[in-house]
Amino acid sequence: MNKKSILWIILLILAAIILITFVRYLIQNNGENIEKVSFNATVIENMGNSILVNPEEGSLELNSSDKIVVRVPVDNAILKDLSEFIEGSKVKITYDGMIMESYPAQINAYDAEIIN
Repeated sequence: MNKKSILWIILLILAAIILITFVRYLIQNNGENIEKVSFNATVIENMGNSILVNPEEGSLELNSSDKIVVRVPVDNAILKDLSEFIEGSKVKITYDGMIMESYPAQINAYDAEIIN
């Protein structure tokens, strides 16, 4: 083999190592970089597939809005039935930290649970 062939083989091996390392990084970190944030709130109104809540005093979400519409998508087309959440219930909302700036504000949550 001449020097050019050896150089090409070494470059291909290095490229393969870099590609494998990158793919392993993507697979290992799939979903792990998504931040999950929780806050407690009181249910103001139940609309079946969404609830209107008032974040509790001292929460960062209260800085965004005093009222937040919470939806919990089960998949891309279906929302979780939240009919068990009655007015006045204390709830814990877990979401990705993103709040849509509207009034009332809106979030798509990972989970909503009653904490009374």
